[in-house]
Amino acid sequence: MSNDELVDLLQKEFDSLCRKISPKETPYRFPTIRSDDGFEHLEISGDEYHIVVTERGLETERKTTNSKDEVLYWMVASLAWGLASTFELHNRVEGEDFRRLFFAKQVEYLGRVNKVWAEKKQSEFNEILTKHPFVGS
Repeated sequence: MSNDELVDLLQKEFDSLCRKISPKETPYRFPTIRSDDGFEHLEISGDEYHIVVTERGLETERKTTNSKDEVLYWMVASLAWGLASTFELHNRVEGEDFRRLFFAKQVEYLGRVNKVWAEKKQSEFNEILTKHPFVGS
Protein backbone atom coordinates (compact mmCIF):
# COMPACT_ATOMS: atom_id res chain seq x y z
CA MET A 1 0.00 0.00 0.00
CA SER A 2 1.35 3.43 -0.93
CA ASN A 3 1.79 6.24 1.61
CA ASP A 4 -1.01 8.18 -0.08
CA GLU A 5 -3.39 5.23 0.29
CA LEU A 6 -2.31 4.76 3.90
CA VAL A 7 -2.86 8.46 4.66
CA ASP A 8 -6.30 8.29 3.02
CA LEU A 9 -7.33 5.29 5.14
CA LEU A 10 -6.01 6.94 8.29
CA GLN A 11 -7.86 10.17 7.46
CA LYS A 12 -11.13 8.25 7.01
CA GLU A 13 -10.71 6.51 10.35
CA PHE A 14 -9.75 9.82 12.00
CA ASP A 15 -12.89 11.45 10.58
CA SER A 16 -15.08 8.62 11.84
CA LEU A 17 -13.58 8.83 15.35
CA CYS A 18 -13.86 12.63 15.48
CA ARG A 19 -17.54 12.50 14.58
CA LYS A 20 -18.10 10.60 17.85
CA ILE A 21 -16.90 13.73 19.64
CA SER A 22 -18.41 16.39 17.43
CA PRO A 23 -20.54 15.60 14.36
CA LYS A 24 -19.89 18.01 11.52
CA GLU A 25 -20.87 18.51 7.86
CA THR A 26 -17.40 18.41 6.32
CA PRO A 27 -14.85 15.65 6.97
CA TYR A 28 -12.29 16.04 9.73
CA ARG A 29 -8.84 16.15 8.16
CA PHE A 30 -5.55 16.02 10.01
CA PRO A 31 -2.84 18.16 8.37
CA THR A 32 -0.30 16.21 6.32
CA ILE A 33 1.68 19.17 5.04
CA ARG A 34 4.24 21.10 7.07
CA SER A 35 3.00 24.61 7.79
CA ASP A 36 5.78 26.05 10.02
CA ASP A 37 3.17 27.84 12.14
CA GLY A 38 3.43 25.79 15.33
CA PHE A 39 0.71 23.34 14.37
CA GLU A 40 1.26 19.62 14.04
CA HIS A 41 1.05 17.50 10.94
CA LEU A 42 1.20 13.80 10.09
CA GLU A 43 4.09 12.18 8.26
CA ILE A 44 4.34 8.50 7.33
CA SER A 45 7.70 6.94 6.59
CA GLY A 46 7.81 3.22 5.92
CA ASP A 47 5.98 1.60 8.84
CA GLU A 48 6.38 4.64 11.10
CA TYR A 49 3.85 7.35 11.84
CA HIS A 50 5.14 10.75 12.92
CA ILE A 51 3.28 13.67 14.44
CA VAL A 52 5.55 16.65 13.82
CA VAL A 53 5.36 20.26 14.99
CA THR A 54 7.29 22.89 13.06
CA GLU A 55 7.55 26.61 13.54
CA ARG A 56 9.54 29.20 11.61
CA GLY A 57 11.44 26.54 9.72
CA LEU A 58 12.39 24.53 12.83
CA GLU A 59 11.07 21.20 14.01
CA THR A 60 10.04 21.70 17.63
CA GLU A 61 8.49 18.31 18.39
CA ARG A 62 8.28 14.83 16.86
CA LYS A 63 6.40 11.83 18.19
CA THR A 64 7.01 8.54 16.40
CA THR A 65 5.19 5.21 16.61
CA ASN A 66 4.62 2.04 14.62
CA SER A 67 1.13 1.73 16.09
CA LYS A 68 -1.88 2.93 14.12
CA ASP A 69 -3.86 3.02 17.38
CA GLU A 70 -1.25 5.26 19.02
CA VAL A 71 -1.08 7.73 16.15
CA LEU A 72 -4.90 7.88 16.02
CA TYR A 73 -4.90 8.55 19.77
CA TRP A 74 -2.50 11.45 19.24
CA MET A 75 -4.56 12.80 16.36
CA VAL A 76 -7.92 12.56 18.15
CA ALA A 77 -6.38 13.91 21.38
CA SER A 78 -5.31 16.95 19.38
CA LEU A 79 -8.91 17.59 18.34
CA ALA A 80 -10.08 17.01 21.93
CA TRP A 81 -7.49 19.54 23.14
CA GLY A 82 -8.78 22.20 20.76
CA LEU A 83 -12.44 21.60 21.59
CA ALA A 84 -11.73 21.51 25.33
CA SER A 85 -9.76 24.74 25.07
CA THR A 86 -12.67 26.50 23.38
CA PHE A 87 -15.18 25.03 25.85
CA GLU A 88 -13.11 26.12 28.85
CA LEU A 89 -12.68 29.62 27.47
CA HIS A 90 -16.45 30.06 27.12
CA ASN A 91 -17.24 28.41 30.47
CA ARG A 92 -14.39 29.66 32.66
CA VAL A 93 -15.06 29.71 36.40
CA GLU A 94 -13.57 32.79 38.06
CA GLY A 95 -11.05 31.88 40.76
CA GLU A 96 -10.78 28.25 39.65
CA ASP A 97 -7.72 26.73 38.01
CA PHE A 98 -8.69 26.66 34.32
CA ARG A 99 -7.14 23.19 34.01
CA ARG A 100 -9.92 21.60 36.09
CA LEU A 101 -12.48 22.14 33.34
CA PHE A 102 -9.95 21.91 30.49
CA PHE A 103 -8.60 18.50 31.59
CA ALA A 104 -12.06 17.13 32.40
CA LYS A 105 -13.44 18.07 28.97
CA GLN A 106 -10.53 16.43 27.15
CA VAL A 107 -11.07 13.21 29.09
CA GLU A 108 -14.82 13.40 28.41
CA TYR A 109 -14.29 13.91 24.67
CA LEU A 110 -11.81 11.04 24.42
CA GLY A 111 -14.21 8.85 26.40
CA ARG A 112 -16.79 9.30 23.63
CA VAL A 113 -14.32 7.66 21.26
CA ASN A 114 -12.42 5.12 23.33
CA LYS A 115 -12.57 4.49 27.10
CA VAL A 116 -8.94 3.32 27.15
CA TRP A 117 -7.84 6.59 25.53
CA ALA A 118 -9.78 8.56 28.15
CA GLU A 119 -8.05 6.60 30.92
CA LYS A 120 -4.68 7.15 29.26
CA LYS A 121 -5.26 10.92 29.05
CA GLN A 122 -6.43 10.99 32.68
CA SER A 123 -3.20 9.22 33.70
CA GLU A 124 -1.19 11.82 31.77
CA PHE A 125 -3.04 14.59 33.60
CA ASN A 126 -2.55 12.87 36.98
CA GLU A 127 1.19 12.83 36.34
CA ILE A 128 1.15 16.55 35.49
CA LEU A 129 -0.88 17.29 38.63
CA THR A 130 1.58 15.48 40.91
CA LYS A 131 4.22 17.99 39.83
CA HIS A 132 1.92 20.98 39.28
CA PRO A 133 -1.23 20.68 41.43
CA PHE A 134 -4.38 22.65 40.80
CA VAL A 135 -4.44 26.14 42.29
CA GLY A 136 -7.54 27.98 43.43
CA SER A 137 -10.90 26.38 44.18
